[in-house]
Amino acid sequence: TSCPFSLAPRKEAVAAMDRNAALKMQQIFNEEVKKLQLCQKKINKLAEPRNSYMTQLAENEGVIKELELLKESDKVYKLMGPVLVGQELEVAKRDVHNRISFFKKQLKNIDTQTKEYAKEQAEIRTKVQGMQQVMMKAQKEAVEAQLKAQKAGQ
Repeated sequence: TSCPFSLAPRKEAVAAMDRNAALKMQQIFNEEVKKLQLCQKKINKLAEPRNSYMTQLAENEGVIKELELLKESDKVYKLMGPVLVGQELEVAKRDVHNRISFFKKQLKNIDTQTKEYAKEQAEIRTKVQGMQQVMMKAQKEAVEAQLKAQKAGQ
């Protein structure tokens, strides 16, 4: 007696389901890779202002060292546009300390953001690597199944 149900349509349905699942996984994978690239862009974008603040911080720390060497009776001048303007030593020190404080605060904010993006990037990278392994395993199994089917058909 023959079975009224054929396995061929079922195999085709399973194959179509597998293709749909593979396409969906590839789509999700591509989205995660884009997220990974976006995190890297954000990290890179923070590097420029960080370098600028580091340079300005170093310059202002040098200025404060120079100001510390001066006596109260020494004259201090501040460049305002094209004009040198006299300034009290204590006011100059306070202004430079305020700038140093500002640069340190900005650097701390940038470092916090960078760490957050790096953490997010690491999480996404782990997810992407896991997806790559699953896709490679599925591809290997599909090739093995195809070879098995070819051998059975011979």
